[in-house]
Amino acid sequence: MRFLGVAAQVTAIVKTFERPRSLDRLVRTIRRRYPRLRVIVGDDSVTPYPRTDVEYVRLPVDIGVAAGRNALLELVETPYFLTLDDDMAFTAETRIELLLETLERHQADLVAGDLIDCEQRWPMWVSRRRQVYHGVMRREGDTLQLIPGHAGSRGEAFECDLTPQFFLARTALFREIGGWFAPLKFDDQHELFLRLKQHGCRVLHRPDVSAEHWQESPLVYAAFRARDYAPLVASRHGLRRITDLDGNEREFPLVEQAA
Repeated sequence: MRFLGVAAQVTAIVKTFERPRSLDRLVRTIRRRYPRLRVIVGDDSVTPYPRTDVEYVRLPVDIGVAAGRNALLELVETPYFLTLDDDMAFTAETRIELLLETLERHQADLVAGDLIDCEQRWPMWVSRRRQVYHGVMRREGDTLQLIPGHAGSRGEAFECDLTPQFFLARTALFREIGGWFAPLKFDDQHELFLRLKQHGCRVLHRPDVSAEHWQESPLVYAAFRARDYAPLVASRHGLRRITDLDGNEREFPLVEQAA
């Protein structure tokens, strides 16, 4: 019944770029846990890597993560969607039904799980570390500070403003806010969650639900990845200073806001 419930209400979207091995791991683990789940993969790689075990969408080369996710969002027909990066993997702790229950019970707009960073150190040993990427946003004028932690609790979940991009959300809401900011080809999280906060959306975090994160940077991927979009985010939101979750501070010139 778990499979039928999730499959009837949720569509998974995955934007992939030049990481076919990572994507293969993700798809295999999704099928193991949720064989009936609709999975839509958008591929904007220089060299395409078509698949027949998902709904494969060939995107324009280097369209970017934000525009690519927007294209996939247009294809979603369920009330909720699950966004995933191609370097994630499902485990026994990736319980989408719990995210769905929390979203509906608390009338939330978005519910996220945790990511477990995984690194193969030796043939038989993998290093695993829980990624801390949930926090609250504090804005004062043109200064934005990201603070690790939660703003409060709501039953089995915790209130926050920022989560990893492993989350379940309401399809209609994301269409209403315009999805992701299309010019951002990478690093689109902060801009997205800034707008969610501005719209008064309820964002929750369930640390008892998690997926693995196997970060991989092949040469072509790394070459395209090495671009800085933080100034564009700062410009769009009229920010002069941003402090990230690790306490690193960046300053930006105040320029006319981007459309």
